[in-house]
Order: sequence, then C-alpha cells, then structure tokens
Amino acid sequence: MKISIIIPVYNSTLYLKQCVESILAQTYHNFEILLVDDGSTDDSPMLCDEYAQKDDRIVTIHKQNGGTSDARNVGLEKASGDYITFMDNDDYWSDPDALCDIIKVISETEPDVVMHANMVYWQDKNRTVNPSSFDRTLVSGKKRKEAVENLIKAGMLSVTVWTKLVKTSLIREHDLYFKKGIRNEDTDWIARMLIYAERFEWYDKPFYVYRKGHETAQTSQKMKYYMVNDLKNIIIEYTQYAEKYLDQEYRKVFYAYLAYPFAVWMGQAYLIEQNEQIKNDREIMKKYAYLLTYDINPAVHLVHRVYRILGFGLTSRILMLYIKKVYYS
Repeated sequence: MKISIIIPVYNSTLYLKQCVESILAQTYHNFEILLVDDGSTDDSPMLCDEYAQKDDRIVTIHKQNGGTSDARNVGLEKASGDYITFMDNDDYWSDPDALCDIIKVISETEPDVVMHANMVYWQDKNRTVNPSSFDRTLVSGKKRKEAVENLIKAGMLSVTVWTKLVKTSLIREHDLYFKKGIRNEDTDWIARMLIYAERFEWYDKPFYVYRKGHETAQTSQKMKYYMVNDLKNIIIEYTQYAEKYLDQEYRKVFYAYLAYPFAVWMGQAYLIEQNEQIKNDREIMKKYAYLLTYDINPAVHLVHRVYRILGFGLTSRILMLYIKKVYYS
C-alpha cells in the first residue's frame, strides 16, 4: 500500500530539510513525497531538486506562485498512492514508525479517512504541547454519524487537512480538490470530505508536529477582510447544502462541525477595521447563530453558554480578544 505526502513549498529553506528528512526516516518505505514548489524566490527550488535526485520516491514540481490550494491541487493530480495526506513545509513528523503503524490500521478496516491528532511546537518559546488522548474504539467500525459525532464531542475533529489520510479513490470520485484563492481552504475541504466519506478510523499516537510562533507562519499575518469573508461563504454554502441534501440525523452532526468555524467567524469579524460591509456581515452572522445550539464540541459549548448570557455583541468581542491573544500576541 502506497502513501502520497503532498507538501506545498514556498520559501522554506529554514525548515524544509527537517520536514523532508522526518518522512525519509520512516521505517515504512512505500511512499512518495510530492514537493510542489509554488514559485519560491529563495533556495527552496534547489533543495527540492536535490532531494528528488537523491531519492526516486521524491517528486519535485515547479510552478508559478498560486497559493497553497493551487499547489495542493497540482500534488493531487500527480499523486499515485492509495491514500493521500498533506504536510506544511515548516512542520515535521516526530515518530519514524508512524506510517508503519498507520498502514496496520488501514489494513484492518480499509477506511475512507484516517484521522490523527498533532503536537504543537511553539518555536519562539521552544515548547511542545501534546494533544489529548482519544479512544480509537469510538471511531473504528462505527457508522458515519456516530464516528464523526464522537470526534466532535471529544474536540478531536480538527480543521486541518494534515491530520487526515484520505483514500485516493474518494478524492478522485468526488473531485475533492481545494478551492483556489481562499484563506480557509482546510475548513472548506474538510466539510466536503465529511459529506462524502463513510468509513473513518483513528490513529492514536501523535506524530505530526505543527510549528507555530515564527514569522513565516500564516497566523503571524494580519487579519484581512477577505479572510473573514471566506468563513462567511463557507458557513452559508454548507448550511444550505446540509439543509437540502443531508439526512436529518447526520445534518445535526454536520452543523456541529460548522459551529466551530462559525464561532471563529464571530471573533475574526471584530479583528479587522469596522466598516459598512462588516456591519452588514454581522447581520448575516446573526441569522446563522443557531449553529451554536449544536454545541457538542466542548469549545463551542462554552461559547454557546457565554452567548446565552451576554448576547451576540459581547460574545463576539470576547472571541476577538481570545483569538488576538492566542494567535497574534
């Protein structure tokens, strides 16, 4: 069984070596690494080529800069593995046995999607934060509704694509490519994945290390209106889809997934300069506040409690302060 790892690369000379070497150190060898150089202006293209020359499991693709979604899509088109996962070019894997163990999980149940948690490495503080544990039996062999519901209840269904291994046939059959030109492409892509995937699995040993607290990280960038607008469009599109196409029981679980990005949208809308457009968006936002009632996610449950006591405006401001402290301080 072959695994494809897609890595969009953009100006990552500082971290690319650790990223790639952590995959090459895997004890399971049937994989391919697709390094998609997205128009880098530093030495990253040369590093990618050097790796491709040294190891025939590494494929380097050079393209004009088009953003993360575009780079991932190029990787998806070229991928030849049975399952596909993603990696950011400044992250790394900490366990050399991770792929070997994941293959065992896949072989047992042949799921559409394998999910796992991640560690967070705060580079500016030189500190690693480990995730909470989660019982695999709450997902393995369960029907879709129960599996996804249990993940959300435990706060373990993250809006990151690099904590997912997805069957290539599912991606190809349902055209699961990334929307170009949006900031919240992971949230959007996972919503579509949840619509089409039927069988889920969980791998319970954290190995993916997400690097934060450095100047090239996306969370170091100032919030702009288009970023907030992306979340608005995602919420509107997928609530409407769920109302029309999903059965009543799974729709509730799907709304519970959307409730978290909705809460993020509430807070982010106060992080940018206030204008008439933002004021209009807040009126739209209030129409979708019912998503907070689907509060099986512990974080959303807390937001919902505050919302019931303090109302929309104050809750949004509290969320804004929280986001500002966690991501921008």
